[in-house]
Amino acid sequence: MELTLQTESITMYAFRKLREGFTLVELIIVMVILGILAAVAVPKMGTVISKSGTAAAAAVIAQLESAAEIYALDQVLLTGSKTYPPPQDLFDQLEKQPDGYISSPVFSGNTWSGAVEGSWALNLGTNRVYHKRNNTEYWWSYNSSNGIIGETNSGNFNN
Repeated sequence: MELTLQTESITMYAFRKLREGFTLVELIIVMVILGILAAVAVPKMGTVISKSGTAAAAAVIAQLESAAEIYALDQVLLTGSKTYPPPQDLFDQLEKQPDGYISSPVFSGNTWSGAVEGSWALNLGTNRVYHKRNNTEYWWSYNSSNGIIGETNSGNFNN
């Protein structure tokens, strides 16, 4: 390969840069670019994380409804009548219970004591499925006569 004056000067410039390092101006420009990228990316990341938590909770509710429907169809085959699982057996119908599921939660009315981030539980007194996420308690009502989980306290989780 024949080297021209132009390619020799680019090669020499690269070797010189490797030996000498970067100038303060070049480093400042890189820092400004990284700062702009961080300012744009960090708020977007928070939104993505929040949306993923909402989608995960909606998926658990959909799984509970599907499990209740499968239970009811099994009851049709076994007994000839379509009955949905009683509230105390709702989470037992899942093949795998959600992470953070508490089988014996302590409720005082609608107040859930001992709930930690990511917890799931069923309040047998109100037939509500509870989930704690982002320091907020969300709930959905379970109707054991038709297997529907709805009437939520959050507009983000309507089914």
